[in-house]
Amino acid sequence: MRKYLFLLLLFSSISFGQSKFTVYFDTDSDQLKLKELIRFDDFFRNKKVKFIKLIGYCDYRASNGYNDTLAYNRAKFVSNIIEKVADQKQIEIISKGENFEQNHDLKLNRKVEIYYEEIQLDEILDKDDTIENNKNNNLSSQVTTVKVGDKLILKNLHFYNRSGIFVPESRPVLEELLQIMKSNPNLKIEIQGHICCQMGTDVEDTAKVRALAVYNYLYNNGISKNRLSYKSFGSTRPIHTIPENNENERNENRRVEIQIVAN
Repeated sequence: MRKYLFLLLLFSSISFGQSKFTVYFDTDSDQLKLKELIRFDDFFRNKKVKFIKLIGYCDYRASNGYNDTLAYNRAKFVSNIIEKVADQKQIEIISKGENFEQNHDLKLNRKVEIYYEEIQLDEILDKDDTIENNKNNNLSSQVTTVKVGDKLILKNLHFYNRSGIFVPESRPVLEELLQIMKSNPNLKIEIQGHICCQMGTDVEDTAKVRALAVYNYLYNNGISKNRLSYKSFGSTRPIHTIPENNENERNENRRVEIQIVAN
């Protein structure tokens, strides 16, 4: 009995400090709707966290095997967002499928539980600030030496999956580009969108939507339309051969570039 009590206390101490946040999915969908993406963003914004594990669930209205796969894909979708936004990988993914105590309100069963720990590491924050400043300076310094026809990649500009919605960490890149446009009134650019992973038609026009998102951000913040244009290249101009070998190559292929039209 004493041994079991010790184990109970041990596991309690390991889990202490972990918190949980839950996101919900539509029926048969492994993609979060915009409303849930925004709720996820609002909750974790300004938090420094370590993500521990993701558990996917389904309601019971399909076969057990189908639900296991769907629950896993839901958790994997959330994992992909976290990898892009928080740069955290190898998060444990668990699929419960329909094998849990189901809620009578079925929409509450279609979910992913996100387990995380809040961390406060001043050294990491200082390091992140230094890295971010270097990234910002890099784009600004490149602009001073460009000529007409040159292209610059907007590094660290990321979007939620299959959308033109910026993740919060893209804000410094957008603000820097805006400041560059304001400081160089003769500068004209074409914003070019690219996607990864599949050759052929960009069925959902994701590359175009993302280029347009950057265009709208600049225009809505005071940059004249006659200095801006945008274009989609889909997957026709990859940096790395498609299919890519790893996530780093996919990230570099899915990008937004600016081409200097006049300066």
